[in-house]
Amino acid sequence: MALFPVVGRKQPHLRIAWWAIVGVLCLGIFLHLVPFYFMIITSLKDGFETVSTPPTLWPQHPTLSAWKLMVNFVSTGLYQSPDQNFAVYFWNSIFIAGMTLLISTPVTAFAAYACSKLLRGPVGRWLFLFFIGTMMIPAVATLVPTFLLVNHFPYPVTYVPELPSGDQYPYISLFDTPWSIILPAVFNAIGFLYFKSFFDTLPDSVINAARVDGGSEFNIFRRIVLPMSIPVFAVVMSMQFNAIWDSYLFPSLTLQSYDKLTMTVAIYRLINAFTQAGATSSSAALSQAHEAARLAQEGYTWNGIMVLSILQSIPVFLVFLISFRYLLSGIRVRGLK
Repeated sequence: MALFPVVGRKQPHLRIAWWAIVGVLCLGIFLHLVPFYFMIITSLKDGFETVSTPPTLWPQHPTLSAWKLMVNFVSTGLYQSPDQNFAVYFWNSIFIAGMTLLISTPVTAFAAYACSKLLRGPVGRWLFLFFIGTMMIPAVATLVPTFLLVNHFPYPVTYVPELPSGDQYPYISLFDTPWSIILPAVFNAIGFLYFKSFFDTLPDSVINAARVDGGSEFNIFRRIVLPMSIPVFAVVMSMQFNAIWDSYLFPSLTLQSYDKLTMTVAIYRLINAFTQAGATSSSAALSQAHEAARLAQEGYTWNGIMVLSILQSIPVFLVFLISFRYLLSGIRVRGLK
């Protein structure tokens, strides 16, 4: 159903409201596209035009030099081996995001299905409140406990307790491994809320009929619930992917080896390399990061960073294109209900 009936759109006050909504939406689209526009044109400028004043709205001499330099860029200040490049960091981000989705999505969906269709009464209600209550805790407040947990898994303590024999309890250190990012993100509270809200709308009669026919809970979920839940799965997976792909703070704390960094951490370290190269003398900068200093002196700073930002945003855009059809279908289903 349309926001304004077609018959009533000819009325003056409805026409004004209609065009006001259209204007606000167009303004929002413009404000969202302007940063992407400047990011693209900056990547096509040379180093000196990037920092020119006043800034140009279109490259005077478009060039792909920043793209060639940044894609093949190997900095001694960022890498321990000349064989490493940003393809390694790109793959690290893909692996962490993919494994997180592969583990987190079924765990969250099963927990939501259990609270919605299996656990009735106060048990399911208190479990639901417990899961949702985790959303009220700021993420920054959980950094230290989570760091201790991945450092001495499964003990979130600074020192692992000892056995009566004097030996420490067995533990696994996930520090400086991709699993230090994957395991803390296994349960997604926001995804649980989406799944639980959707599963509550599914009729119990369909599930009870499958139970009467002898179907197990897993088969009921796999053959009946899952096909009807594809839109909400698309929403949760796209949100989870974007959150993991763009995360910086916790990966910067737990990932220290150069060959295990993600794209966000690598880009930030590159910005620091450029800043140090521009802020110190030429000899000091060259001693710390030869390639970063050379590129900073030639002006390849912000245009190169914009290249890396574009490369990092491509997977997010692809995920949106893949899930776009399912997102729209989910909106239609919720609207009809």
